[in-house]
Amino acid sequence: MSEQIRFDRNLATYVGIDVHPASHTAFAMNRFEEGRGSLRFENTHNGIQHFLSWLSCVDGERSNIIVGVEGRGGNGHALVGQLLDTYDNVYEVNPLYTKHRRSFGTKQEKTDERDAKLIAEVLTRKLDELPAITKQEYLPRQVVLKKSVEFYDEATLTGARFKNQLHRLQRELTLATNKQEKHILTVAMKEKQADILRFAKRQKAFVTQFALLLEGNGRNLTTFPGISTIAAARIVAHVNGVSRFHSLDGFIRYTGIAPVERSSGKTTKYKQNYGGNRQLNSVLYIVALSHLRWDPKGKAYFEKKVQEGKTKKHAIRCLMSRIACIVYAMLKSGEAYRG
Repeated sequence: MSEQIRFDRNLATYVGIDVHPASHTAFAMNRFEEGRGSLRFENTHNGIQHFLSWLSCVDGERSNIIVGVEGRGGNGHALVGQLLDTYDNVYEVNPLYTKHRRSFGTKQEKTDERDAKLIAEVLTRKLDELPAITKQEYLPRQVVLKKSVEFYDEATLTGARFKNQLHRLQRELTLATNKQEKHILTVAMKEKQADILRFAKRQKAFVTQFALLLEGNGRNLTTFPGISTIAAARIVAHVNGVSRFHSLDGFIRYTGIAPVERSSGKTTKYKQNYGGNRQLNSVLYIVALSHLRWDPKGKAYFEKKVQEGKTKKHAIRCLMSRIACIVYAMLKSGEAYRG
């Protein structure tokens, strides 16, 4: 992805931050990878404020600062939120980049400062390939939606596990011959049924919450045949702000739908993409199956691709790509599906 704002890379200061639960480590360098300082600071409000003061001393021009964060999940949430309030160029660095540089370098030891330095080096070399972190990702509504989707998915898995346990208990009850054993199994079944009912109510409450959180933030997706409130919430949560994507092609690559090129010499082939956001890819796959079932246009598109000689799996991926294009446009415009 391209830079969020224009700046002179040769004059910029590149800051890599290695994130941990208790403390973070930052390393600053120039474009030519000459160190400008390092700092270890606590993962607290005061510690983050100390880091921001240190960073302003390293380079007083905010537009010159380019920050890369590795592991920005729960441990780096507060840090990244405050960084976005001050700096425009904050990027997420995949740990695989630093692992690769550490593995093939002459120094393979692993320390927090060295990891932060490697993150900064990745910024100087692969900035165009790194996803920018935007303020939209840290809006309270978006944060709550992401957490709610995470909890809903956990409740779904737990409910499914309880149902499987209930089925096992039912089979054991039919085979039981001892009166006491039957009694124990009957009590256990009633407890599992109560657990299943409790989690079903919890899921229903989550769906109600999704509808509220999607207002003005992806609720229009539910007008597309095949996208339920749950699917819309999952899409918005995993997209995490459509403004992160500067083009439709970038969005399609992120979904993991677009094929990847495998070329060698004069031979060029395209294979199925197993990268991208697999959770978002899974949601779009389910949406495609629902769309195929309930929308005549979707079914006609699918059959057209099959008639062209594509396999059914390939035709589904084509339909997923078409749906992803529509989802991208709807998230950008905020408008309802027009058919």
